[in-house]
Amino acid sequence: MPRFDGPPTRATWGARCGKSARRVLRGGTGTSDIVARPVPTHHNVQHYLLLEKVARRVQDDDVMRLLKMILKATGKKGVPQGGVVSPLLSNLYLNEVDRMLEKAIQTTRREPYTHVQYARFADDMVILIDSHPRHDWLARAVEQRLREELAKLKVKINEEKSKIVDLAKGGSFTFLGFEYRRILGRNKKWRPHYAPKLKKRTALLAKLKEIFRQNVSQPVERVIEQINPILRGWVNYFAVGDSSECFSFVRDWVEKKVRGHLMRARERSGLGWKRWSRQGLYGKLGLYNDYRLRRPWSLPKVQPAASVT
Repeated sequence: MPRFDGPPTRATWGARCGKSARRVLRGGTGTSDIVARPVPTHHNVQHYLLLEKVARRVQDDDVMRLLKMILKATGKKGVPQGGVVSPLLSNLYLNEVDRMLEKAIQTTRREPYTHVQYARFADDMVILIDSHPRHDWLARAVEQRLREELAKLKVKINEEKSKIVDLAKGGSFTFLGFEYRRILGRNKKWRPHYAPKLKKRTALLAKLKEIFRQNVSQPVERVIEQINPILRGWVNYFAVGDSSECFSFVRDWVEKKVRGHLMRARERSGLGWKRWSRQGLYGKLGLYNDYRLRRPWSLPKVQPAASVT
């Protein structure tokens, strides 16, 4: 719905043209010492507040009636889990929080640096604050204002998942499936490091392992036909940042599973390193092999639709 693509800020992502999860990974505060505050919120959107926000921009009785029916299916509050319109509604519902944080960025800016930055994807948010001691007050002030704005919307912070981490002291946090920390680069300067979190990799391998188990007596071509789309989708999402080491692990694991499947079909032990070359696995059998990284700035930008019919 392009009519809603105006109010969200540059740091708001999800359900917007050209605002995929991977593009969240661009940006930063311009400083090397950062305190990060991941802020997941509970899914307790108040329907009457959301409908008021939509009604300010949509003067269409049919659309409003349909939206009420969609929301009613979730009970007295919240948005449908997995619904196609849910991310858009979450973005719209938290607009005031975005404006508050944008004001904090501008108020504390000291060119060429900003001491506050944030990124929000639907109802998940990370706030970054310069960790210099003179900005201790800023971290407290931003948290207080954030809680005030969320209270107005009757949204509660998920305290179990929300935390404050100091990256300068070796802390790390997770956001959109990635784990973030800071490391000393080759040029002896601190830089952000982000790679797939271990939990995501474990879930992928468990899913692939189940496919191998279910198809233990099937031809290897059928197995590859099933695992290739899963690998392609997972790799395409995580193919940014510092995912190379994780990708190498996944590729080696998958290759060994395929080799083991081939050897079992011939009632032989081992992995057939001499029998099957990598060229045969990836070329002849067509096993997925595109584990290259894509830099965020090289990702194709989605153009918004000219009109909605």
